[in-house]
Amino acid sequence: MADIQAMQTDARSLADDLGIVTRDLTDKELTRFGRSFERQFVFALPERPLVDIYLRHQKEALLGGMIAKGQMENEVDDEQPGANKIGGPLAIRACWLGIGDDWEDLDSIYAGVQGTWTTGAPQDWIHAGTTLMGGTTGNAVRIGENAVHVVFGLGSLHASPKIESTQFTLDGKQKPILETFFTQKSLPGAVRCIKELDNAYIFKRDTTVHAHVFISRAFGTTVTNVTDYPYLVGVSYIKEPALRLQDPVTGVGRVLPGTTYEIVHTT
Repeated sequence: MADIQAMQTDARSLADDLGIVTRDLTDKELTRFGRSFERQFVFALPERPLVDIYLRHQKEALLGGMIAKGQMENEVDDEQPGANKIGGPLAIRACWLGIGDDWEDLDSIYAGVQGTWTTGAPQDWIHAGTTLMGGTTGNAVRIGENAVHVVFGLGSLHASPKIESTQFTLDGKQKPILETFFTQKSLPGAVRCIKELDNAYIFKRDTTVHAHVFISRAFGTTVTNVTDYPYLVGVSYIKEPALRLQDPVTGVGRVLPGTTYEIVHTT
């Protein structure tokens, strides 16, 4: 407990430096945070390098919980929160950023093959024009009031990754590209492909997010069989009503985006 309390003090100082409004977690909430974090991101992960990434960014993950408490005006209550409380820390779910059912559920642009990309030019990844979002291709998504995401890395779920780099535009400001080096790590037995950030991106209420990926023409000048499945490494805090929604699209119409759950919006 003493270690997590000290971590909260450091996180509070970081929030002050960034000008971010937070609320301190109680000892009960800190206990839940520590227990949930270890269960999901330390004990459950088989690869030590990935565990180390989570541990290096634990203070930023805790800061996300402090932001969420102030933003959503309720207590942080572990993975399965009580009614209208805040769930977290949680692994980042693809639908909470408007991607689709999961990180592999990307819009196809070639013969119905999911996760297929055009080589040699930046391609929209996180944006308002996905099937789930139903907005304008190339526009950013906007984070709703019932979600906070702390992103401290990105990875690929593909057995043979192709992505050379990614680039984020946050609140209309284009960030420097992130070279992934995924293609150099796609050997049999290699550690899962992860690109760690120096400092986490924090997506809170009204943050706009637009992300691109780039795949070299070395993999072909057509989109045939050029597939990859990028995903975000980090933690999320989500208001409980949205955590009861297993299928982000139920029947006809789009359920998760919009004002019902206040998780993600088109722009």
